[in-house]
Amino acid sequence: MRPTIALALLALTGCGAGVKVTRLGPDRGLAPRPADCQVEMLYKTTTRPHEEIAELETHVTNVPKEGALSVLREPACRLGADAVIVTRNFVTNMFGHTMVAGTAVRWVAEPSSPFPEDVKPVPTSD
Repeated sequence: MRPTIALALLALTGCGAGVKVTRLGPDRGLAPRPADCQVEMLYKTTTRPHEEIAELETHVTNVPKEGALSVLREPACRLGADAVIVTRNFVTNMFGHTMVAGTAVRWVAEPSSPFPEDVKPVPTSD
């Protein structure tokens, strides 16, 4: 990852803490999405075909009114992600300090059937 991109991603939360971004695999050159894009927050792994882009992690001291997970939205959008699979979201002390983390993913198209819907393959007998 380019140093300028890494620095920009660290400054995105606006809550006094940066979001640590750990790329999973090579940079795939995904186009960044607008900073206010819609990103699904999933609380369990999905069976929908997806590709993991990066791990996101931060500590939130001043929780925004949208909730602590909202600080992951902008970095996920900038990475080109469609969703974040939440791996951590818990308050760590009596002052409301919150730890949030997740895996940024993008949806991939399922392979299409080689047969049209109205044509079914003929079973072969051995």
